[in-house]
Amino acid sequence: MPRAAHASAFAALLALRSVPLWAATPLAVHIHSDKAMFQVLISPGTVGVDSFVLQLMTGEGTPLTTKEATLALTLPGESVEPQQRKAVLGADGYWHVDDVKLPRPGRWHMRIDAVTLFKTITLEDDFDVPAH
Repeated sequence: MPRAAHASAFAALLALRSVPLWAATPLAVHIHSDKAMFQVLISPGTVGVDSFVLQLMTGEGTPLTTKEATLALTLPGESVEPQQRKAVLGADGYWHVDDVKLPRPGRWHMRIDAVTLFKTITLEDDFDVPAH
């Protein structure tokens, strides 16, 4: 990963500085394709209500100019309603989705759609929410 991308990932972690030190360590998911690279921080990363911070970059690790971003979540094999939420661009330059309910532990599937000036870039990955 380019040095600028590492610095940006660190900056995204700093965006979570309002999380108390005693809270669970946020989950970090890195999704990479030749078109884009998305760094996602899920805080606190446990069952309950979580916040998602989306750092959207080009495949080279520079900021991706995005008009809007959407987060979609499913828990395959479970009777949990799929969720789709629009992200809000924060003053920090990252896209935020707050108050996301993760009602059960398990392997969740995440899809992020980033709408740029000319196309929509979609990246997907899974992340694990622990039971405790």
